[in-house]
Order: sequence, then structure tokens, then C-alpha cells
Amino acid sequence: MSPQGLTGRIAHSAAARPWLTIAVWLVALAAAGYAATGLGDSLTQDDSIQVATESDTAADLIAAHEDATDASSAAAGTIETIVVSSDRHSFGSAEFDTALSDLTATLGTLEGVDAVTAPTASEPFPVAQDGASALVTAQLTADDDGHVVETYLAALEQAPPGFTFLPVGDASGEAAFDTLAEEGLIRGEAIGISVALVILLAVFGALVAAGLPLVIAIAAITLAVGATALVGQVFDLSFFVVNMITMMGLALGIDYSLVMVQRFREELSHGHSVMDAVTVAGSTANRAVLFSGITVVISLVGLLLVPSTIMRSLGAGAIVVAVMAVAASLTLLPALLRLLGHRVNAGRLPLRHPDAEPRAWRAIAATVSARPLAWAVAGFALLATLAVPALSMRLAFPGVESLPEGHDLRVAVETLTDDYGVGQAVTAVAVEGGADARVAIEALATQVSADPAFGETSVAYLGSDAVLTTTDLFDGADIEADRAIQRLRDQIVPAALDGSDVTAHVGGDQAEAVDFTAVIEDAAPWVLLAVLGASFVLLLVSFRSVVVPAVAIVLNLLSTAAAFGLLVAVFQWGWGASLLGFPQVDGIAPWIPLFLFAVLFGLSMDYHVFLLSRIKERHDSGADTKEAVAYGLSRTGSLITGAALIMVAVFAGFALGDLAEFAQMGFGLAAAVIIDATVVRSILVPAVMTMLGERNWYLPGWLQWLPEVNLEASADPRIGPNGVSQDRPKEPALV
Repeated sequence: MSPQGLTGRIAHSAAARPWLTIAVWLVALAAAGYAATGLGDSLTQDDSIQVATESDTAADLIAAHEDATDASSAAAGTIETIVVSSDRHSFGSAEFDTALSDLTATLGTLEGVDAVTAPTASEPFPVAQDGASALVTAQLTADDDGHVVETYLAALEQAPPGFTFLPVGDASGEAAFDTLAEEGLIRGEAIGISVALVILLAVFGALVAAGLPLVIAIAAITLAVGATALVGQVFDLSFFVVNMITMMGLALGIDYSLVMVQRFREELSHGHSVMDAVTVAGSTANRAVLFSGITVVISLVGLLLVPSTIMRSLGAGAIVVAVMAVAASLTLLPALLRLLGHRVNAGRLPLRHPDAEPRAWRAIAATVSARPLAWAVAGFALLATLAVPALSMRLAFPGVESLPEGHDLRVAVETLTDDYGVGQAVTAVAVEGGADARVAIEALATQVSADPAFGETSVAYLGSDAVLTTTDLFDGADIEADRAIQRLRDQIVPAALDGSDVTAHVGGDQAEAVDFTAVIEDAAPWVLLAVLGASFVLLLVSFRSVVVPAVAIVLNLLSTAAAFGLLVAVFQWGWGASLLGFPQVDGIAPWIPLFLFAVLFGLSMDYHVFLLSRIKERHDSGADTKEAVAYGLSRTGSLITGAALIMVAVFAGFALGDLAEFAQMGFGLAAAVIIDATVVRSILVPAVMTMLGERNWYLPGWLQWLPEVNLEASADPRIGPNGVSQDRPKEPALV
């Protein structure tokens, strides 16, 4: 049988020389594995912004001020605070004094620890009022390979009985979040792979067939991590990128190979030879996979428009792994199927073969199409109800309260806040002065100290310039912290400096968070325009209809809004959060909504393409729209449901991690996939398309020049529209 189309030719070529194809993949995987060993050095926790912001200007001025006042500041590294606490002894006792002196001595011997300061009887500061804790500070040198921080943290684990040494600082904080991210990655992989295997067994009813999608997913993830490591040698990448690659690689790799394996088994059951079955599956199923991959990539490209390290890292990681998943499905999978042949059905389980399921899905389609208006109203009402909480969404990075109770970092920060009145962040104002600078600067410092959101303010001068430093009294996720920054910028600074030639720039952790949110909000319209516009054009060309893409976009927007609503209800309002094991926080991480929109739109289009390609195939063969919809849903219902359940398992596995941002990301994706595969694909699409009838395929006369694109038409003239051979009897079910 001669292959049809690009994907058919690729599958045929790969299957014709299966061992060569596999050898090429093994070499590529080995190279990727080697490259991946250097990825860790390329990752950062900094959410840097690639456009000028006021907080960046302040940071640059403060850095210049520090360099001018302290020549060694560039190599100073970071200052760490160690909370030394005991539930048995208090400061001033022999045991407490010994613990402090031993800690100071131990840290002083470590390479990379330049200075250590601890309270003493003669200088009892800083010590908690009840004497249960004291603060030790350590200055660490710049640490490129992490060795200094590793030995520093290991030393703190050797606290004597009855004492705890809990670190707080940039270095220890990054290490803590890296550990939580790694643990979440391992947990997510374990849960996702385990549940996915169970679902694949249920879908295919055979062990070998169920294992193939996992092989393809792992291959795609490995290649993507290696490619990302190479990109990381040139660009800064967020440490979230590895979790993103793993999560999307499992979801897409399994999803795409699921389509190919299912079609291959169908063709074998119709009496085709192994090579012909690979060729037909490559010409049909892989064509839909290629198109779906293109839609996912187009949606994710929108993330690259956001001038943020984290957004571009997530977008790049997801795009790379999506491309690798498509490549593996188009080349490696046909080679494996050629070698396996009928052994793809080995390890059969006593389950029904998926070919027995279309009757159930056809019954669903018949039920919906019998009363399409009622089902459409019910579906739209449900989505609208779920979307209502999204109107209350507040963008804010989760605070320390989102960490697990009892986590060392959370306990340390809470101790600093409760016992020492030290906030979690510092706000700094960089001032460029003039002739009357000192008077204006002192007035500004007084007004900042008087604001209830800030603590005592200190001033460091450098000529006529200065840096004002104050402590934030509100948690970073508290809305009052954002309001304080806006008040400082819009009211306090202008009022204090009015009439002078002094200029000031507000910076610090909270100011950076406010600026990051503003950048995301400014980029959102452009991302929406790019994703929606490109998706509309792609669907327009593929289905030669202006109605199909319009309906698809409306439905996808509604399902995304419903997912946003659930996200707010669970995390921000706390509905069911404790039951699900999620933290209740004051807001949704600023990057989450735009990220979810891009990813969910791509995944939704993925399912939409699989469903519509079968509907269009049946309609083009002469069936009316109602019959075509029933056929499309019956042929793809089990596939879409199985793929959706696998994605939900993968996303839910990552949602169960201890980082609130990962939990929000995983839950949002899982909720959206469930909504899309049930309410949208099983109810709204059949109902709306049944009501529209032949209007679904409306194309204005001035667009009739568009080419004919057949995503999954029969690649073999002997195969009819129902997938059954025209000149061969249908064989019985495989399982």
C-alpha cells in the first residue's frame, strides 16, 4: 500500500527500517541524557522581567550605591539569618550559650562563610522577649555550584538535642524551594505514570499496547530536557521548566501515541498486514496528531510574548516537549509497531475491546441530539455558574503560609514575624537628590515610618543620594501589602518630594511582585489576540468553515473561565481545599491564569481536532450533520475520555506537591481537562452542532479558494467511512 500524505510517508519510512530508526533515537536519547546533566546550573528561581520597571531601576541604583560604599559587596554573596530556638532552655542558660558558641564556631570553620554574628550576654540582641529564641547571622560568599550552601545547611542539621537551627535567607530559601520542587516532580511522575498505566490498560485491554504510550512519553521528555539544557546555556530559565516538561511530556506523549496505537490495532483487526496497518495509521491518525501538535505549539507561543523569565521558560519547555512528543509519535512509534506487529495485543486482559464502546457513545450523542436546545442551555448554565468565582480572582504570589505546616522555612519566618516583628520582605526607596536632598529625604523617611504598613525606616546616604530601607509589616500575599506599595508610589513619595529636585524609585520584594503582575496584565491582551487569532485561522483552513472555529473558540473560552472559577473557589475561597490537601491562599500566582489559558486552549483544541476530524470525515462521505456528529462522538468518545483521564492523573499528581504554585497549576489544568472532556465535548459540541445543522460548514464565497485539508480521511480506498474494509470481512474483536 502506498502511503498518503506527509505523515503517511514518514511512518512508512520509519517502519520500513525500524532498527535504523530506533538506533537513531537511542543515539539522540543518549546525547540528550548527557546534555541534561548540565541543566541544573542553568536554572534560576528569579522571576526576572525583560522590560524596564520602577523596581528594577531601584535595584540598579541600590546596587550601585552598595558598590560605592563597600568595595567587597560584589563578592559578599548573601546574608543568612539562623533562628536558634529551644523548647527546653532559654537565652542566658549554660545550654543555650553553649549551643550558640558551638554553632558560631562550626560555621566559622566552613569554607565560604565569611562572618558569623551571635548575641551574647553583654550584647543580648537579637533575642526573643521570652528568651526562647535568638538570631545568628552568617555572611556567605557567592556560590555558583551550590557547595557553600550545601555545607552550610548540613551544619545546621547538627543541632544539639532540644534545639533547632532554622535558616532564613535567599540562599537557604532557594535550596528549600528546589527541594520541594524536586519532591513534587518525583511524586507527580510516580502518580501520573501509575494512574496512566491503569487507564491505558482499561482503554487497550493489553499490557504491551498500554506500555507503548509511556515509552513514547519518556522518550519525548528525555529529548526535551536535553534540548532545554542547551537552551539554558544561552538564556536564563526558571526552575519550573523541568516540572513543566515532565508534566506536559507525560500528557502529550501519551495522548498522541494513544491515537496512533488505537488506529493501528483497528487496522490489524480489519485484516491489514502489519506494514499496511502502520501506513494507514500514519496517514490518518498521525495526520491528526501533527495538526494537534501544531495547535498546541501555536497556543504556547503566546507565552513567549510575555517579557518574563518564568513565562518564557514555561512556554519554551512546553513547546519543546510538544514537538518531541509529535516527533516520537511520527517516527519512533511506527518503528516499534512494525517490530511488534500483532504482539501489540500481547498480555490481553479480560476486558471489552474499545470497539465495543461506540454503542454507548452513540447513545449519548442520540440523547443530546434529541433535545439539543435543552442540553445546550444546561451546559452553558453549568459553565457560567462554575466561572462566577473567577470574577473575584486576585493575583498575588502565595506567601509563606502556603508551605506545609511545620516546614523549617515557614516556622523560621513565622518566628521572625511573631517574636521579632520582622516582616517577610523589605521595601527600599532609591533616591537621587539635588541641592535640598537631605531635607526632602528625611521628610520622606518620616512619612514612610508613619505608614501603618511599614516598620522603622533607615537611611543610608551617598553624597546627595540615599537609600531608604523599611520592613514590610504585611505578608506578601496580603492585599494590604500591594496597597502599601501603590500608596507609597502614588501618595507618600510625591507628597514628600513635592517642590524638590529629588527623584525616588520604589523597589524591594513586594514592589517587584507588583511590577511583575502589571507586566503580566499588560501582556495578556496580546497573548489572547495571538492565540485566538492563530487558532481561528488554523481551524478555518482545516475545516473550511467560519462557524467551526468561532464555536470552538467560544466553547474553549467558557471552559477556561470555568476552570478559573474552580481555581478561585478552591485556593482563594478555600472551598474543599483542606479536603483536597491544598493550602488556602490570598490569591492566585500572577503567572498562572495566562499560563493556564495558553495551555488549556492548546489542549482543548487538541480534543476538538480529534472530534471534528471524524465528524467532518463522516459528513464529507454523505451523512447529514446529526448522523456525522453521532459517528464522530462514537468513534472518539472513548479515546478522548481515556486521554483526558490520563491528563487529569498527570496534572493531579503535580497538584499534590507542597508548592502552592504547582498545586494551582496542576489543579487548574486537571479541572479544565475534566470540564472540556465531559461538558464541552460530550454535551455542548454535539448539541450546538446539531442545532446549527448544515450551517456548521458555512464558508463565505470569498474564502472558497481555501485548500481542502483532510485530517483523518481514509488513507486506503478500500476502507469505508466507518473504518471497515470494503472487500474484507471484519474480524472479531481483539479482546
